[in-house]
Amino acid sequence: MSEEFPDWQDEEVKVVRNHEGVCSIWPADRENALGWYDVGVRGEKEVCLDYIEAHCDELCRLKDFQTIPEEMQFVEEKTREWEEQQRMKR
Repeated sequence: MSEEFPDWQDEEVKVVRNHEGVCSIWPADRENALGWYDVGVRGEKEVCLDYIEAHCDELCRLKDFQTIPEEMQFVEEKTREWEEQQRMKR
């Protein structure tokens, strides 16, 4: 992008994953989005994308990922809360 409007991907980024082991990049200086966890890799965009390419399948899921019960419980609770909010709006 331009100097006037820099792209966050031009800054330091980190690799994050969700409860299904799907990886993405995220700005290193920002708190993770709800439900996303640090993988422990950070640096330039290319470094992080190289990690994802080497350790993830074609759907960007970590090849050796094991489901973590506490994370699944968290997701289920948040889903129930969202569904209840949707019912209350009707």
